[in-house]
Amino acid sequence: MPWTIPTVIPLPRDFKGFDPLSSMPSGDFSTYARHLPHWRLPGAAYFITFRLNDSIPSAILAEMQRDAESWRQRLADHARPMFESERTQWQEFQRARLRKLERLLDENHGECLLREARHRQVVADALHHFEGQRCEMLSYVVMPNHVHALCRLLGDYRMEDLCHSWKGFTAQRIQRSIGRKGPLWQDESFDRIIRDGTHYQACVRYIAKNPLKAKLQAHEASTWFCQSILEANQRPA
Repeated sequence: MPWTIPTVIPLPRDFKGFDPLSSMPSGDFSTYARHLPHWRLPGAAYFITFRLNDSIPSAILAEMQRDAESWRQRLADHARPMFESERTQWQEFQRARLRKLERLLDENHGECLLREARHRQVVADALHHFEGQRCEMLSYVVMPNHVHALCRLLGDYRMEDLCHSWKGFTAQRIQRSIGRKGPLWQDESFDRIIRDGTHYQACVRYIAKNPLKAKLQAHEASTWFCQSILEANQRPA
């Protein structure tokens, strides 16, 4: 098999986690909702998923959006803390939604433009473009119809702005290369704030195992890990 799974996964320096089930933090913590809730905490790490427009069948996508809109309405009142029962239900909704999304994406629906190495390279270049300026990239995988990335934001940059930059740049480059115009990516991105060290390590392993889980060959996907992970596993950069 061409895929290597890291056995040693050191935490990033000054790692900061957050558990949504714990008490709401004060200070710089924030949350916003669009099609679903997103947690925001400066200095935290995030597991982000964004996908091509045709990666999920339209009927299934519409159903998922209706469910997310229902939750958006439930969480619209941020003037009061969440009740414990609401937090538990929200967590279960998120878990179920992400499990469903992951299963659908690994079925490789749609045209799967990113199966081509030249298109994956455009995405990889974009993910590294703001390295050290707007984000610290920790690991990622570019699959045939979606991307998973694990990173930390730097300074005051926002996750939604960073994703918008990634998707805007890559859409323009890839569409131009194949003589097309219009949107390439699904508008909504999914992200999870990393709770703790165990969660961080699980996300790195998920990225590493994703091509294996989807039964892909080496030429069909690309994985990348930061220097600290490579060194801890004694692999050359």
